[in-house]
Amino acid sequence: MTFWLLLSISYAQTLLIDQIPTSPLDTMTIRTFQGLASKSELRRHVYFLASDPMSGREAGTIYEKIAAAYLIAQHRCFGNEPFLAQGYVHAFALAPKRRDVEPPKRARKASPAIVDTPYAWNVLACRRGKSLPDEYVILSAHYDHIGTTSKGEPYNGADDNGSGTAVLLEVARLLSLLPPPKRTIVFFHTAAEEKGLLGAMRFVRDSLIRLASIVAVLNADMLGRTDTLHQVGDLYLYAIGSERASPKLKALQETVNTLCCGWQFDYRYDDPKDPQRLFYRSDHYAFAKHGVPAVFYFGGLHDDYHQVSDDAEKIDFDRLHRASILIASLAWSLANL
Repeated sequence: MTFWLLLSISYAQTLLIDQIPTSPLDTMTIRTFQGLASKSELRRHVYFLASDPMSGREAGTIYEKIAAAYLIAQHRCFGNEPFLAQGYVHAFALAPKRRDVEPPKRARKASPAIVDTPYAWNVLACRRGKSLPDEYVILSAHYDHIGTTSKGEPYNGADDNGSGTAVLLEVARLLSLLPPPKRTIVFFHTAAEEKGLLGAMRFVRDSLIRLASIVAVLNADMLGRTDTLHQVGDLYLYAIGSERASPKLKALQETVNTLCCGWQFDYRYDDPKDPQRLFYRSDHYAFAKHGVPAVFYFGGLHDDYHQVSDDAEKIDFDRLHRASILIASLAWSLANL
């Protein structure tokens, strides 16, 4: 048996989620979320984030910072405190970009290239745990997109990932209406996902949370549309990776869903032979690659993916409403096991 296999087995045996005794779920609170979740709040977030003036929210641009300021303002309204001692923002440098400066007509030699090093901003808020504040449930969604075309047309990214960001904000609002949970719930709005999961990877690299102290990661990405494999109105939801680290996360997910939501979970992308390799393509993977229990909630791919036609008018807010209830219910259950 190789060293790495032994190491993975050892880590799997010490997962926090598997050490926590199973306890009865707070069914009353879970059912309360159904009456508290708001489609109008979800709509407000998507229409702001995916509007033309936001110019596609590319990481490292002023438009990303405007979106980040919006997220921070929402969390302040909810009463969610900054997760980090320095505030809500975890900034990190992106790869330098070279841009050549055209020399004056009378210049004898070309001016040197200017090197830009833009910074991207992860945004982190939290609902601090009352009795186990150093154990964490992380809820993640990337808020960046891919900017504009060469002609300046915005890629609004309403589904990718205005939808997941709106759901994360609505979950944060719902949880803010409750007493503090046992464990800390972190609301992680990741930056530069579209550039290679950079924000989530940097969060892990900078050791902002000890990985062994994470109960689970719930990631929301592209939740607002029906894909080409299903019919409009189907109550399906892809839940990718929920049992890769521990079967307990999948079992709890199924139980909570029965109590609150009635989603038909589609697990086809859990197949290791999946040609789309979706398990590796969103922010949960920064944690899952280290053995942390994580699930990626996903609505599927469609013709507007990474197109200028991914607009807010096409979002199914009934799906976002139901997804908000599921993630809020599961997060509350994990934080109070």
